[in-house]
This record gives sequence, structure tokens and C-alpha cells, in this order.
Amino acid sequence: MLGTADWNQPIATNQHYMTGELSKSFDILFIESLGLRRPELSIRDFRRAWTRLTGNTNNPAPSQRDIPSNVQVVAPLVVPLHSDPLFHINRKLLLRKEVLEWTRCDTQRVFWTYSPVTYGLEELADVAVYHCVDLLGKFPGIDNELVDRHERRLAAAGVQAAASSEVVLEHLVQQGFRDPIYWPNVADAETIIGATSALQPSRSPSAVFAGNLTSKKIDFQLLRDLMAAGVDLHLAGPVAQGGGDADALLQELVSMGAEYHGMLNLQSLSELMAGSTVGLIPYELNSYTRGVSPLKVYEYLAAGLRVVSTPVPSVIPRDGHVDVAQSRAHFVEAVRDGLALTTDDIRSERVRLARENSWSGRGNEARELVSTLLANGAATSDARG
Repeated sequence: MLGTADWNQPIATNQHYMTGELSKSFDILFIESLGLRRPELSIRDFRRAWTRLTGNTNNPAPSQRDIPSNVQVVAPLVVPLHSDPLFHINRKLLLRKEVLEWTRCDTQRVFWTYSPVTYGLEELADVAVYHCVDLLGKFPGIDNELVDRHERRLAAAGVQAAASSEVVLEHLVQQGFRDPIYWPNVADAETIIGATSALQPSRSPSAVFAGNLTSKKIDFQLLRDLMAAGVDLHLAGPVAQGGGDADALLQELVSMGAEYHGMLNLQSLSELMAGSTVGLIPYELNSYTRGVSPLKVYEYLAAGLRVVSTPVPSVIPRDGHVDVAQSRAHFVEAVRDGLALTTDDIRSERVRLARENSWSGRGNEARELVSTLLANGAATSDARG
């Protein structure tokens, strides 16, 4: 599995959850991010590079993430620039001992990637899957032409693709992928439901945003509008993970009365959500967020929260549970309406919706997909033989 994130990055993403699900049936070599985003002159990026160079991949809690017993994590020593002549150098660096062992194993090999820049690893596998969960080329700092070229290369090679939103699905079809699978993002609903049901805390009329606090994705003016309207606002998550700088924006919110809880593990985050009434998705609308499918919709619902979102295409309104606001004024109004405490029956319905969009179900689908692809691949080989 080739990721676009490091194993111990603060927020767990599709690739972390999918690794856990697939590891229930398969041994996995997880290759951490090759660095598609151009490095910035920042302490964060310097520390990340130093970590790779020194081989110290252990981050302090709470971002330390357990590794399943049959998963091996590799931090590749490559240059985060992916065009000639570095492309050929990086390929040699990538084909290190662990990857070579994978290519030489006497069982069927699967290549599952979240990055289209694969250095040809799919050619060494029996079957390959491109799990596209974002419009990667639209993310600031990532070379759109590079992503476009390599996605078309994977499509031409017949790689099976899966999309996390309808916008991403349409994009994959335009890139030439045949019959991509539609897999909207899901959440670790069972963990959150278990944590919140055990807590039974007293809720207070408040709103929470849990996620990456980055100006590349978050409408900070919208959060300031909530504060001006007297909303009790709670924030949790890393600051500007993936580049940029949002410290001043966050401190302004704190100075207005918002409470920043830092980076929380899922248990602590569940406790925070269980004490609130509204979950926020205050995303900017730009070329990147058009393709985003926020898994936090179902995280919030699993905690019994009412969800209020900006009009991100993948967020579907659900009467009484998920509001999609078409303007800043509407967003603030919907949040204020949702602050009121609600009944156990309504919260139970939200939990039911979350259970229907959980990683347990998606894991079953993913394992079945791999088994089907391997069976079809074996049948094709037998027919040719």
C-alpha cells in the first residue's frame, strides 16, 4: 500500500483505516508518503525531512498509532520532486530491501495506492487499485500536471479505481478509468459510538470542529461569525497539517473566546463531541474541496450531533440531522438552531445513520474487491496458459 500520509500523522485518514481493514485478511507493506507537496521553508517540513533521514519515525502521543501485527511500515528515503532526472533516482531509492522482498514473494501481490505517482510499482503486482479520495492535483503545493499525467497512465494500464465522492468519480472517468467504484468516505463509527454510549455525559449547547485547522480548507471568517453570534465554539486537531500557516487565525479565534483542545486521540475527541450539540464542517469552497468527502459527517452523527456544513458537493442534507448552508448567514442560523438539546430518539437516529456508513462495512467491501480481483487475475492467467 502506497500512502499519501505518514503512518503517525495526527489525523487518521482513509489509508490508515483501510490498512487496518485489509490487514484482517492480508499481510501489508505500508509505504509512507513520497512527498507530493512541494516542501516549504518551515520548521514542520524540516522536522519531517529530518525524521526520514534519521529513521526516527516515532512521534509522541497522541499521534502515535498502533501498527497491526501483520503490517510493516516503511518510510521511503526519496527526494520530494518527481520529474526527470530525479524520477529515475527516486525509483532506485524506492526499491529498497522491503519493497524488493514484496516483489519476490511467492504469493499473489496486490498494489493499493492513494497516490497516482507510483514509480511503476503496479507493474510488479498481480492486481492494482487506485483509491482516489481527493482531487490531489488541486491541493496547493502539488503539481497538477504531474498528478494528471500519472492518473492517465494508471487508467491506460487498466488499474481498478475507487472514488470517495461523486466529483472525484466524474474526474476519474474523465481521466480514462473504466468502471471506477463509488465509495463515499465513512467513519470509525463503532469506536465513537462505544465511547459516547459509555460516557453518557451532560451536553451543553455548543459547536465543535474536529479536523485540520488549515486556511487551505477552513473558512475562518465563518468561524469568526459564529463567535460574533455568541456560539460556544470548540476546536480540536492539528494546525495547518499539509502546509501553510494558520497559527494567527487560530489565536484570533481563541482571543474571541473559542476553546482550542489541541490534538486529541479518538477517545478524547469522542468525549468532546459527546458534550456538544453541533458538529461543524466550515469548509471553503474551492477547486480542492469540491472533491472532498468529509468523513467527519459520520463521526459527528455517531456522537449524536447535528451537522452543519457549507455546500460541499458530497455532503447530503438530512432533515433534522445534516444541514447544508448556502450562505454564511444561513450557516450561522443553522448552527444556532442546532444548539438546542434534543431527544434521545433523534440522537439514536443519527447513530443509526453513522452505523450504516462505517469502516466495518467498507472493510468488507474492500476485502471482497481484492479477493475478486485476485481470482479474476488468476483465471486470466490460467486461460492464457
